[in-house]
Amino acid sequence: MTQAGNIPQKRPLARIGAFVAERRRLVRDYLSAISGAGGRLVFSLAYFIALANTLSIAEFGMFATASAAGVMLSRILAFGFISALYRTATIRPNLIGTFTAGFLLFGAISLPLLAAASYGVYLVFFAGTVPLSVFAAIVFAEALLWRPVEVALIVNNGLGKFGRAALLTILATALRALGAVLFMFAAQPTIGAWSWYYIGTNAASLLIAFGFFYPRQRLRLRLALYVRRLADSIYVAGAEVLFYLQMEFDKLLVLAIGGPHLAGIYAIIMRLVDLTAIPIRTFSMMLVQRMM
Repeated sequence: MTQAGNIPQKRPLARIGAFVAERRRLVRDYLSAISGAGGRLVFSLAYFIALANTLSIAEFGMFATASAAGVMLSRILAFGFISALYRTATIRPNLIGTFTAGFLLFGAISLPLLAAASYGVYLVFFAGTVPLSVFAAIVFAEALLWRPVEVALIVNNGLGKFGRAALLTILATALRALGAVLFMFAAQPTIGAWSWYYIGTNAASLLIAFGFFYPRQRLRLRLALYVRRLADSIYVAGAEVLFYLQMEFDKLLVLAIGGPHLAGIYAIIMRLVDLTAIPIRTFSMMLVQRMM
């Protein structure tokens, strides 16, 4: 009879090595994606330090809270049709041009709803604290400039081009950091002036994203395809708005109750915490792609 002790046991390191070898491509893709997260972390720190040392704490709180609201509101753009575009890039990449046309169509149709929702959020949380022109500029930058950059990132990730997505992430974050550094030398370093710098850096990122990183396909409108996926997209948009609302609601409450100065201190602390979650988000993105 064979003794149990005579059965060769794999050493832990050997088991880990076998696990990694079987999933070499997945590990390589994760390292490519995390390189973009690492570059983003470096430039995000530079951006954060430059901006926090230029704006007053109160103005930094106004900007951080308005930016968080803009990220939440940007999920309304195109009624969440970005989810259909991502699924297409993952499963049927030959239809990217068709679904990009659908994204542009629904993006234009969703603008009145986006404007109305933005004004409603302003009246509830920002009236009397942040000038309407500044709030509108920040929401414009987040929803109509940065959100399409995220579309380019999402499509590249869906295609498995994690290296290109990582490079675009680094370039876009570096442009924001450069804008913040240039803003340090502005004659009037106020939140109103910074909102224009913010629009400029996000516009530059948008031009780079669609000029050099987006797949080249002819745009074709096929309404029958869009209608079948619109309901799911709206559900996704609603879920994302609720997700970001509960995620950013604390910042909105701090601004509404404690004022811009306290909101600035809170935003600085939460920004540092937020930067530590970048590697986990990268893994979550790849997990979702595997599931699809």
